Amino acid sequence: MSKITNLSIQKNNKNRCNIFIDGDFFIGVPIEIVYSYSLRVGQQIEKDKLKEIAIEKDKIEIVEKAVSYISKYLKTKKQLKEYLLKKGYSSEVVFYCIDKLKEYGLIDDENYAKRYIESSAKTQGKNLLNYKLLMKGVKKQDIENAYSSLDIDSKENAKALAEKRLKNKEITKENISKTYRYLISKGFTYEDANYAISSFKEED
Repeated sequence: MSKITNLSIQKNNKNRCNIFIDGDFFIGVPIEIVYSYSLRVGQQIEKDKLKEIAIEKDKIEIVEKAVSYISKYLKTKKQLKEYLLKKGYSSEVVFYCIDKLKEYGLIDDENYAKRYIESSAKTQGKNLLNYKLLMKGVKKQDIENAYSSLDIDSKENAKALAEKRLKNKEITKENISKTYRYLISKGFTYEDANYAISSFKEED
């Protein structure tokens, strides 16, 4: 059993309080934790309770940090998890945070996939987009759901990219072949690439 020997409001942040246990600094916490646990000087407190307080402090802080991290750009569940673990938070606290942000609608991998596809589909084919999303931790089902909610014409996107690639160039078999390989490298399917260069083949 330990003893709370001092509770002091931080000088630079009136919303935080320093807790001293047995004469030594233990931890700085949001002031609401002091109230919620009814902490007071002279109180006897068990080590398990101190551990619980530390976890609660992390839970409050990690949600604030996570919201700040995703406020500029959407992130996937995997990206957020990796970021928070690198910050030194325990897996227990990290998964608590992710669940909270999912409740708030701030972490939604299907919505992330939808926006990612919308912003990139004109210059990247489905094969490449799928690969990149999978690498970001988005599940295959979420990717498929995202595609089903969008109106993406991959053939026309590939054709527009091919036209841009071949603009002001001589329409030769070599240039067409290079363009075809370029479209494949950008993740378009063979069917999309064939469609894209079909009109140029006719000219040649």
